[in-house]
Amino acid sequence: MTAGALPEDLALVPVEHIHPAPLQPRTSVSVVLVQQLADSMRAGRHQALLDVEPSPSRKGHYQIVCGEQRWRAAREAGVERVLVRVHEHLDHVSRLRKQHEENCLRADLTPADDAFLVLSMKTLKDIDAAERLLVEASVRFEPLASKRIQDRTELAGHLDSLKALLTEQRINVRHLSAWRETEGVLGISEAARKRKLSVLRLEPEILADANALPANHAPLIAQVEDRERRAELVEQAPYLTNRQLQAAVRRLRRDRSITVDEALAKPPEAAADPLAFDTQLSLLADLCRQVVRLVGNLWPRAPEAERDHARSLLTSLVHALREFEEAGRG
Repeated sequence: MTAGALPEDLALVPVEHIHPAPLQPRTSVSVVLVQQLADSMRAGRHQALLDVEPSPSRKGHYQIVCGEQRWRAAREAGVERVLVRVHEHLDHVSRLRKQHEENCLRADLTPADDAFLVLSMKTLKDIDAAERLLVEASVRFEPLASKRIQDRTELAGHLDSLKALLTEQRINVRHLSAWRETEGVLGISEAARKRKLSVLRLEPEILADANALPANHAPLIAQVEDRERRAELVEQAPYLTNRQLQAAVRRLRRDRSITVDEALAKPPEAAADPLAFDTQLSLLADLCRQVVRLVGNLWPRAPEAERDHARSLLTSLVHALREFEEAGRG
């Protein structure tokens, strides 16, 4: 594809003019995935597409918003220029939300990265609230937008400095932003948020091992209180199905005197009814949030014809909901 034939929002940029973002949800790069992508690019089966924004410090250079593994693969494959979608400079909340959406579409984060992403978004929402309060109180401070943040610990440090200023003004800092604001930005339910954060109860070395397990294993293991039993579960988990692990965790929580081996040796318990009202309603709520998030992600990049198709689909869903409501009234 030549530069002249590209859509307006796309550009071909030299690989050496693109740089990783200092702050992003994914803390580890999959060497295997990078190599697979690089092999695919060499064979001409795959072309990297990155989301970038202008570099804050180097004119003509760009900082990756989404797609660092694809960028690494392009460099590995010897690609000289890559296709990018250039965004205007994004604020921290918009950037983190887009990175979250991209990871949901392409590859799951590790449980630890997912948890820290939620915490980072909550910190950003608290910072927004704190800065608004300081502006209203006419207190001078250095806003986050003027800082070069390099890692998430600096976000927490900035929030602490804002809280100190608010405390000096006798302004309550206990509840700057509600958790529902973070959940709304990320498109997750309260239950999903709590499940993601629960893994931070695990000791660092156990969490590091749990990161290699299926994503839903770590929150289950975090429900067990005893450290030794958590460590044993992480060791056994690669050989367990999700149902087996759930049953073992339930037994360990009910009876703290039994060992992990004893919990796993018992016959499987009857599974919870997947058609129960509460279960189905929770699934429906999460699906609705996913629809809203995906539409919001796709809408800016879709041509008008595809937007018309999306409008038609969404309109049919609205009509179906109205028919359902009217039938219930009847």
